[in-house]
Amino acid sequence: MSRRSAVVVAAVACAAMASATVEAGEPLAGSQSCAMARLALVSSLDARAEVLDAGGDEAQGGHDPARMFLLSLAVPGSGQIVQGEKRGWLYLVAELAFWGGFYALNEAGLGERDDYERFADEHWDFDGYSAWYQDNCVDCGDDCAGDYDCRPLAEYGTQEYYEDIGKYGTYWRWWHFDGDEWDIVWDGYSAEDVSFRDEYWGMRQESNRHLRQARYFMMAAFLNHVVSAVDSFLSARSGGAESAVAAPDVALEFDVPEGREGLSCTLVARY
Repeated sequence: MSRRSAVVVAAVACAAMASATVEAGEPLAGSQSCAMARLALVSSLDARAEVLDAGGDEAQGGHDPARMFLLSLAVPGSGQIVQGEKRGWLYLVAELAFWGGFYALNEAGLGERDDYERFADEHWDFDGYSAWYQDNCVDCGDDCAGDYDCRPLAEYGTQEYYEDIGKYGTYWRWWHFDGDEWDIVWDGYSAEDVSFRDEYWGMRQESNRHLRQARYFMMAAFLNHVVSAVDSFLSARSGGAESAVAAPDVALEFDVPEGREGLSCTLVARY
Protein backbone atom coordinates (compact mmCIF):
# COMPACT_ATOMS: atom_id res chain seq x y z
CA MET A 1 0.00 0.00 0.00
CA SER A 2 1.39 3.41 -0.92
CA ARG A 3 1.99 6.15 1.62
CA ARG A 4 -0.89 8.17 0.23
CA SER A 5 -3.26 5.20 0.37
CA ALA A 6 -2.26 4.58 4.00
CA VAL A 7 -2.94 8.21 4.87
CA VAL A 8 -6.39 8.10 3.24
CA VAL A 9 -7.27 4.82 4.98
CA ALA A 10 -6.13 6.22 8.34
CA ALA A 11 -8.17 9.36 7.80
CA VAL A 12 -11.29 7.40 6.92
CA ALA A 13 -10.77 5.10 9.92
CA CYS A 14 -10.42 8.07 12.26
CA ALA A 15 -13.53 9.68 10.83
CA ALA A 16 -15.46 6.47 11.27
CA MET A 17 -14.24 6.17 14.86
CA ALA A 18 -15.32 9.69 15.64
CA SER A 19 -18.72 9.13 14.10
CA ALA A 20 -19.20 5.80 15.84
CA THR A 21 -18.04 7.15 19.21
CA VAL A 22 -20.29 10.18 19.18
CA GLU A 23 -23.32 8.90 17.32
CA ALA A 24 -23.63 5.30 18.64
CA GLY A 25 -24.51 6.52 22.12
CA GLU A 26 -22.27 3.98 23.86
CA PRO A 27 -22.15 4.30 27.68
CA LEU A 28 -18.70 5.87 27.85
CA ALA A 29 -17.59 8.43 30.35
CA GLY A 30 -18.12 12.02 29.23
CA SER A 31 -14.42 12.90 29.31
CA GLN A 32 -13.41 9.68 27.54
CA SER A 33 -16.03 10.24 24.84
CA CYS A 34 -14.93 13.84 24.28
CA ALA A 35 -11.27 12.80 24.26
CA MET A 36 -11.90 10.13 21.67
CA ALA A 37 -13.95 12.55 19.54
CA ARG A 38 -11.24 15.18 19.75
CA LEU A 39 -8.59 12.58 18.92
CA ALA A 40 -10.58 11.37 15.93
CA LEU A 41 -11.15 14.92 14.71
CA VAL A 42 -7.48 15.91 15.07
CA SER A 43 -6.38 12.69 13.39
CA SER A 44 -8.73 13.35 10.49
CA LEU A 45 -7.50 16.90 10.06
CA ASP A 46 -3.85 15.78 10.17
CA ALA A 47 -4.55 13.06 7.65
CA ARG A 48 -6.28 15.54 5.34
CA ALA A 49 -3.31 17.92 5.58
CA GLU A 50 -0.91 15.10 4.70
CA VAL A 51 -3.03 14.11 1.70
CA LEU A 52 -3.18 17.67 0.41
CA ASP A 53 0.53 18.22 1.04
CA ALA A 54 1.40 15.02 -0.80
CA GLY A 55 -0.73 16.08 -3.73
CA GLY A 56 0.85 19.52 -3.77
CA ASP A 57 4.37 18.09 -3.63
CA GLU A 58 3.65 15.79 -6.54
CA ALA A 59 2.20 18.61 -8.65
CA GLN A 60 5.14 20.85 -7.85
CA GLY A 61 7.68 18.08 -8.42
CA GLY A 62 6.08 16.91 -11.66
CA HIS A 63 6.94 17.86 -15.22
CA ASP A 64 8.61 21.17 -15.89
CA PRO A 65 6.20 23.32 -17.98
CA ALA A 66 9.04 24.97 -19.92
CA ARG A 67 10.54 21.61 -20.82
CA MET A 68 7.15 20.27 -21.87
CA PHE A 69 6.63 23.39 -24.00
CA LEU A 70 9.93 22.85 -25.83
CA LEU A 71 9.28 19.15 -26.32
CA SER A 72 5.94 19.73 -28.01
CA LEU A 73 7.30 22.70 -29.93
CA ALA A 74 9.95 20.42 -31.44
CA VAL A 75 7.71 17.36 -31.91
CA PRO A 76 3.98 18.06 -31.49
CA GLY A 77 2.36 15.79 -28.93
CA SER A 78 5.60 14.63 -27.30
CA GLY A 79 5.13 16.79 -24.21
CA GLN A 80 1.58 15.52 -23.74
CA ILE A 81 2.68 11.90 -24.18
CA VAL A 82 5.41 12.32 -21.55
CA GLN A 83 2.75 13.64 -19.15
CA GLY A 84 0.47 10.72 -19.88
CA GLU A 85 -2.02 12.73 -21.94
CA LYS A 86 -3.49 10.57 -24.70
CA ARG A 87 -4.34 13.56 -26.86
CA GLY A 88 -0.63 13.90 -27.54
CA TRP A 89 -1.03 11.13 -30.11
CA LEU A 90 -3.58 13.28 -31.94
CA TYR A 91 -1.02 16.07 -32.31
CA LEU A 92 1.54 13.57 -33.54
CA VAL A 93 -0.83 12.00 -36.07
CA ALA A 94 -1.87 15.46 -37.27
CA GLU A 95 1.79 16.38 -37.72
CA LEU A 96 2.40 13.33 -39.91
CA ALA A 97 -0.76 14.03 -41.90
CA PHE A 98 0.11 17.69 -42.49
CA TRP A 99 3.65 17.00 -43.68
CA GLY A 100 2.49 14.04 -45.74
CA GLY A 101 -0.09 16.27 -47.44
CA PHE A 102 2.51 18.97 -47.99
CA TYR A 103 4.94 16.53 -49.62
CA ALA A 104 2.31 14.98 -51.90
CA LEU A 105 0.85 18.30 -53.06
CA ASN A 106 4.22 20.00 -53.43
CA GLU A 107 5.58 17.15 -55.54
CA ALA A 108 2.45 17.21 -57.71
CA GLY A 109 2.69 20.98 -58.18
CA LEU A 110 6.39 20.90 -59.07
CA GLY A 111 5.82 18.07 -61.54
CA GLU A 112 3.01 20.02 -63.20
CA ARG A 113 5.25 23.09 -63.29
CA ASP A 114 7.83 21.13 -65.26
CA ASP A 115 5.06 20.01 -67.62
CA TYR A 116 3.71 23.49 -68.39
CA GLU A 117 7.20 24.95 -68.78
CA ARG A 118 8.05 22.19 -71.23
CA PHE A 119 4.78 22.83 -73.07
CA ALA A 120 5.56 26.56 -73.32
CA ASP A 121 9.08 25.90 -74.59
CA GLU A 122 7.65 23.69 -77.32
CA HIS A 123 4.64 25.79 -78.37
CA TRP A 124 5.36 29.43 -77.64
CA ASP A 125 7.61 31.09 -80.24
CA PHE A 126 10.13 32.99 -78.17
CA ASP A 127 12.45 33.67 -81.11
CA GLY A 128 9.54 34.86 -83.29
CA TYR A 129 8.31 37.27 -80.63
CA SER A 130 11.81 38.57 -79.95
CA ALA A 131 12.28 39.35 -83.68
CA TRP A 132 8.88 41.03 -83.90
CA TYR A 133 9.59 43.10 -80.76
CA GLN A 134 12.92 44.26 -82.16
CA ASP A 135 11.38 45.35 -85.48
CA ASN A 136 8.17 46.91 -84.14
CA CYS A 137 9.12 48.24 -80.75
CA VAL A 138 12.85 49.05 -80.93
CA ASP A 139 14.04 49.61 -84.53
CA CYS A 140 10.79 51.17 -85.69
CA GLY A 141 11.44 54.91 -85.55
CA ASP A 142 8.14 56.80 -85.50
CA ASP A 143 6.13 53.80 -86.68
CA CYS A 144 6.17 51.66 -83.55
CA ALA A 145 3.43 49.51 -82.13
CA GLY A 146 1.45 50.70 -79.12
CA ASP A 147 2.65 50.53 -75.56
CA TYR A 148 0.53 47.48 -74.75
CA ASP A 149 1.80 45.56 -77.80
CA CYS A 150 5.39 46.51 -76.96
CA ARG A 151 5.24 45.34 -73.36
CA PRO A 152 8.78 44.22 -72.40
CA LEU A 153 9.02 40.47 -71.93
CA ALA A 154 10.47 39.10 -68.69
CA GLU A 155 13.72 37.18 -68.75
CA TYR A 156 13.38 33.84 -70.47
CA GLY A 157 12.91 30.87 -68.16
CA THR A 158 11.80 32.84 -65.10
CA GLN A 159 8.43 32.34 -63.42
CA GLU A 160 7.45 35.86 -64.44
CA TYR A 161 8.16 34.94 -68.06
CA TYR A 162 5.98 31.81 -67.88
CA GLU A 163 3.20 33.80 -66.22
CA ASP A 164 3.25 36.69 -68.72
CA ILE A 165 3.07 34.63 -71.92
CA GLY A 166 -0.19 33.10 -70.74
CA LYS A 167 -1.63 36.07 -68.89
CA TYR A 168 -1.28 39.00 -71.29
CA GLY A 169 -3.02 39.00 -74.63
CA THR A 170 -0.13 40.78 -76.32
CA TYR A 171 1.79 37.49 -76.29
CA TRP A 172 -1.01 35.16 -77.34
CA ARG A 173 -0.39 35.33 -81.08
CA TRP A 174 2.92 33.52 -80.64
CA TRP A 175 1.34 30.41 -79.19
CA HIS A 176 0.80 29.12 -82.71
CA PHE A 177 3.07 30.56 -85.38
CA ASP A 178 0.66 30.99 -88.28
CA GLY A 179 1.80 34.26 -89.88
CA ASP A 180 -0.52 36.69 -88.08
CA GLU A 181 2.09 37.64 -85.51
CA TRP A 182 3.48 40.46 -87.66
CA ASP A 183 0.17 42.28 -88.03
CA ILE A 184 0.18 45.26 -85.68
CA VAL A 185 -3.57 45.76 -86.04
CA TRP A 186 -4.68 43.10 -83.58
CA ASP A 187 -8.37 42.50 -83.96
CA GLY A 188 -8.36 38.96 -82.62
CA TYR A 189 -6.46 35.72 -82.30
CA SER A 190 -6.60 32.55 -84.32
CA ALA A 191 -8.36 29.51 -82.91
CA GLU A 192 -5.01 27.74 -82.70
CA ASP A 193 -3.51 30.60 -80.68
CA VAL A 194 -6.36 30.51 -78.17
CA SER A 195 -6.41 26.72 -77.97
CA PHE A 196 -2.72 26.41 -77.11
CA ARG A 197 -2.86 29.32 -74.70
CA ASP A 198 -5.91 27.94 -72.86
CA GLU A 199 -4.35 24.50 -72.53
CA TYR A 200 -1.16 26.04 -71.18
CA TRP A 201 -3.02 28.32 -68.77
CA GLY A 202 -5.03 25.42 -67.41
CA MET A 203 -1.82 23.45 -66.75
CA ARG A 204 -0.30 26.42 -64.97
CA GLN A 205 -3.36 27.02 -62.81
CA GLU A 206 -3.46 23.37 -61.77
CA SER A 207 0.19 23.52 -60.74
CA ASN A 208 -0.32 26.73 -58.79
CA ARG A 209 -3.38 25.28 -57.06
CA HIS A 210 -1.43 22.27 -55.79
CA LEU A 211 1.53 24.41 -54.70
CA ARG A 212 -0.81 26.78 -52.88
CA GLN A 213 -2.50 23.87 -51.08
CA ALA A 214 0.92 22.53 -50.13
CA ARG A 215 1.71 25.86 -48.47
CA TYR A 216 -1.55 25.65 -46.52
CA PHE A 217 -0.54 22.21 -45.20
CA MET A 218 2.87 23.57 -44.20
CA MET A 219 1.25 26.49 -42.35
CA ALA A 220 -1.08 24.05 -40.59
CA ALA A 221 1.93 21.96 -39.52
CA PHE A 222 3.66 24.99 -38.02
CA LEU A 223 0.45 25.98 -36.25
CA ASN A 224 0.21 22.44 -34.88
CA HIS A 225 3.64 22.92 -33.28
CA VAL A 226 2.56 26.13 -31.55
CA VAL A 227 -0.83 24.86 -30.36
CA SER A 228 0.68 21.61 -29.07
CA ALA A 229 3.43 23.48 -27.24
CA VAL A 230 1.01 25.85 -25.51
CA ASP A 231 -1.32 22.99 -24.60
CA SER A 232 1.60 20.97 -23.18
CA PHE A 233 2.78 23.95 -21.14
CA LEU A 234 -0.67 24.55 -19.62
CA SER A 235 -1.15 20.86 -18.92
CA ALA A 236 2.20 20.62 -17.11
CA ARG A 237 1.50 23.76 -15.09
CA SER A 238 -1.86 22.39 -13.96
CA GLY A 239 -0.31 19.08 -12.91
CA GLY A 240 -1.02 16.86 -15.93
CA ALA A 241 -3.01 13.64 -16.04
CA GLU A 242 -1.09 11.86 -13.27
CA SER A 243 -1.49 14.71 -10.80
CA ALA A 244 -5.19 15.02 -11.59
CA VAL A 245 -5.67 11.36 -10.64
CA ALA A 246 -3.36 11.42 -7.59
CA ALA A 247 -4.81 14.56 -6.02
CA PRO A 248 -8.58 14.18 -5.71
CA ASP A 249 -10.83 16.81 -4.21
CA VAL A 250 -10.58 16.04 -0.49
CA ALA A 251 -12.81 17.71 2.12
CA LEU A 252 -14.09 17.30 5.67
CA GLU A 253 -17.82 17.40 6.31
CA PHE A 254 -19.04 18.16 9.85
CA ASP A 255 -22.48 17.45 11.24
CA VAL A 256 -24.32 17.56 14.58
CA PRO A 257 -26.40 14.38 14.92
CA GLU A 258 -30.07 15.04 15.47
CA GLY A 259 -31.11 14.49 19.07
CA ARG A 260 -27.61 13.53 20.15
CA GLU A 261 -24.62 15.23 21.68
CA GLY A 262 -21.27 15.62 20.02
CA LEU A 263 -19.95 16.27 16.54
CA SER A 264 -19.47 13.87 13.65
CA CYS A 265 -16.87 14.40 10.94
CA THR A 266 -16.47 12.59 7.65
CA LEU A 267 -13.58 12.65 5.22
CA VAL A 268 -14.90 12.84 1.63
CA ALA A 269 -12.75 12.29 -1.45
CA ARG A 270 -14.30 13.13 -4.81
CA TYR A 271 -12.62 11.66 -7.89
